[in-house]
Amino acid sequence: MAGGDHNYFYLRRLHSLLGIFPIGIFLFEHFFSNSFAFQGPERFNTLVETFQTIWITPILEVAMIGLPILFHAVLGLIIVYTSTTNFVPYSYYRNWMYFFQRATGLFALAFIFLHVYSARIAPLLEGRHVTFLDMQKIFHPAWAKWFYVIGILSAAYHLTNGICTTLMTWGITVSPRSQRITAVASWAMFLGLGAWGLLILRAFL
Repeated sequence: MAGGDHNYFYLRRLHSLLGIFPIGIFLFEHFFSNSFAFQGPERFNTLVETFQTIWITPILEVAMIGLPILFHAVLGLIIVYTSTTNFVPYSYYRNWMYFFQRATGLFALAFIFLHVYSARIAPLLEGRHVTFLDMQKIFHPAWAKWFYVIGILSAAYHLTNGICTTLMTWGITVSPRSQRITAVASWAMFLGLGAWGLLILRAFL
């Protein structure tokens, strides 16, 4: 293996690993935190204020969330640009899953950027933290509701199918049977995670 190919191989491994940890773990944590919206505006606002008054929170947001997402996104864009749907000898089904993995990744990137700006950066520029009412205002336009629906489902699919693909490319699920089981499990996880995210969105509405 040439030096460049060797480095790219490990970059791809790091790319898939970061997609699960810490990015995937953060998605679950983010859904869990936002689930406090089920208990009403006051409970949600209290949680936000509690998190944001912890001194290490901004450092963790940058080091454990921002930088991994940036690396994952940049390398992901390179992979999309240089790859085709036949990059690996998958079956017809896996080719479609590979295509949707890239498509949802692109949409999720735009979704994350706009969500972070509107729910985190914009309030900070005003010297405050996001509130339940702010989220309701964000979701008020009809296009915003649909944008968040597609964004949530894209993020959920990109993570769950990414876990399935990672297990295959890392040589953990080698046999056809183990790959079928993993595929079914990833679909079940996608449905559960997607439904969870949509219920959170509904709570703000």
